Amino acid sequence: MASTVEKKGQIHEEEAGTSDEGSFHDNTRLEQWIEKDGQQVLVSWTKAEEAAIVRKADFILLPVFCLMFTWMAIDRTNVSGVLTSTFLTDTGISKDQANVGVSLLWLGIVLLEIPANVILHRIGPHYWIPCQVILWGLIEVMQHFVNSAGGWYAARLFLGLAESGFIPGSLYTLSRWYTQDELARRTAIFFFGPSLSSSFGSLISAGALGLTGQGGLKGWQWIFIICGVCTMTAGVIAFCILPESPHKTNRLFGGLIPWRGWLSDREADVYVARILKADPAKGNHSTMHITWNDISSVVFDWRVWPYLIVCLSGLQSVGGLATWGAVIIESLGFTNVDANLLNAPAPIVAAFLGVALGWAADRYKRFGPLMIGVAIWTLIGLIALFVGCPSSLPKVRVVANCLEPPCWQPINVTWLSLSMKTPQKRAIAYAFYIGCSNLGGTYGSQVFRSSDAPLYRTAWTACISLGAVWLLVLIIQSTINYVSDRRFVRRLRDHPELESEALYTDSRGQKHRYYW
Repeated sequence: MASTVEKKGQIHEEEAGTSDEGSFHDNTRLEQWIEKDGQQVLVSWTKAEEAAIVRKADFILLPVFCLMFTWMAIDRTNVSGVLTSTFLTDTGISKDQANVGVSLLWLGIVLLEIPANVILHRIGPHYWIPCQVILWGLIEVMQHFVNSAGGWYAARLFLGLAESGFIPGSLYTLSRWYTQDELARRTAIFFFGPSLSSSFGSLISAGALGLTGQGGLKGWQWIFIICGVCTMTAGVIAFCILPESPHKTNRLFGGLIPWRGWLSDREADVYVARILKADPAKGNHSTMHITWNDISSVVFDWRVWPYLIVCLSGLQSVGGLATWGAVIIESLGFTNVDANLLNAPAPIVAAFLGVALGWAADRYKRFGPLMIGVAIWTLIGLIALFVGCPSSLPKVRVVANCLEPPCWQPINVTWLSLSMKTPQKRAIAYAFYIGCSNLGGTYGSQVFRSSDAPLYRTAWTACISLGAVWLLVLIIQSTINYVSDRRFVRRLRDHPELESEALYTDSRGQKHRYYW
């Protein structure tokens, strides 16, 4: 945010009562001092006015981030459709070499994850993020020239390098536009498109494969071209719309073209005031300085690591299916087009369930129980994939594939970010978490080896083992957070000075230090 907070006097809230945790009736008036044009300004507004303004961000800002993330996910996973085509034969690449290329993409992302996030905070997300999207879209298009293993390795590595930092940078940017009570839901919506990406990617692949021969190109080449052009278009849209701050929504294309903007001056004042009232630490400028101490305080915080272990084990327990799902279905006797179509429905269900999880996390401030439920769901599906009777294997595999778990990563990454007390730590935590997520991609796709086809017994065993680790760590993590929070609540009664350590207040007015 461009504005900073200076509290002057008592903030008045004409409380007409509360309807649920942290919310007021629509006619409640709130007040907050903000800094504007070098002067302190007292902003007064109602909850009804605030809700209308937030809806503008929900319908303008949030969809742009969701669109960019969706095409990133499609660009990553469209290799599943490419591998059902003549790609391997045309390029002379083996299935295992294709796996290496997939791993190099994730490695490229990890290499620049934190540096890219630092750059974002130096020059601003309104410039960095759109340019980044346009760049990797161009690289995606260039992949249609691949004709050897070396070219495949280079293309995937550079694609990963170009994508570095996008997810944590976007999450951090959204965290500065929404309050803690709104973040889990919006993060789930941010991940909604990517959750559907396997479905979109499969449908795009099915259509592109039908273009084989058009323009002298193979179907897999059309997949890369279509996805790359759409990605660059999303980047241009973002460059047009993304503002530097609520007070600067009137600058199209990074300020090159002035217009009236999608937030009026009054609405921008209210938007900044509501954010600062919920979290004064967000009053720092959108570009800020991140030090080594900020990085080390997150990297060496033992409480951060359970989130990372959950990420590494949970995501990769099903990560291989994102790459090889359509191939596995094709190996059961389906055509490549039918395999892509059958691979499409499960992510749609998972995406909608993921949004429901985000709503529940915001509403009840409970993360552990939701995550544990998803981990159990995942294990059931993986076990079904492993023990399917050979005589009915095609039917069992396809049905089990539809047991894809709800999109839970937004819940976990929000759980982590809400535990960070400063914007700098929150930014690094996002980068560190997403870096670990992408690091998992380097081995997640490797579990499905050509020597293990078509039953993939070794692969399913590895996936089940990762799922079991995921569930165990979640149980331990939730228990530790619950016990630690109970102790904090008891100590707070005798030591009111600890109130500054609290992260949220429940519907009964009790302050808490840990989410569980």
